[in-house]
Amino acid sequence: MNQALSIDSPYLTLIKNYSYHKIMLIDMHIHTRFSPCSIIRVAQLVKKARETGLDGICITDHDTVASQSVLKKIAEHQSICIIVGMEYTTRKGDFLIFGPVDHITSGMDAEDLMKWSKREGAIFIPAHPFRKERPADMDILKKSKIIEGLNGRNRPHENELCQRWLREHGNGIKITGGSDAHTLEEVGRIVTVFKNNIYNMEDLIKELRNNDFSPKLRDSF
Repeated sequence: MNQALSIDSPYLTLIKNYSYHKIMLIDMHIHTRFSPCSIIRVAQLVKKARETGLDGICITDHDTVASQSVLKKIAEHQSICIIVGMEYTTRKGDFLIFGPVDHITSGMDAEDLMKWSKREGAIFIPAHPFRKERPADMDILKKSKIIEGLNGRNRPHENELCQRWLREHGNGIKITGGSDAHTLEEVGRIVTVFKNNIYNMEDLIKELRNNDFSPKLRDSF
């Protein structure tokens, strides 16, 4: 039987599952009702993630970590990795941030956000960098070590533009994938596949920084 323990940390919202995974499937880009664009309730999200066979989810609401208040009430009863990051809005694109996001400074530009991430040991990932409506600045993209290469709300050609750019200019840049879900039906359609177990924010940062991972489109689940 799986045991579950909450992790006592101001910015880790997670359950530790003691079972061994050969791989980890994590949807790294999900919005809840704490984002104005999403209708997903946190409890519904956790239930849906388990039903679709995910090992973990990253809640990345726009410029807020308010979902933590809800997760504190339900986390101890769920055997799934739940990590609260953030999608941070700037004039030069939107960025997925993983790290001490509850202490992040608001209103930074993309350059300062990148500097903050480096200083705080956080992970900085340009989100949907080739989306027509909110593309990432090319100078920022070239300086990034990881970008979101597969996004579930992108048009197919926008994901292909990203793949083409990576082939031509990537220089070893790693890529993640996420559903960018705003509805329950979207959760888990695109994931990032990790080879090592991830139980909390520290594990996620370690794997993103040091190890192999890749995005995956799930045709069925």
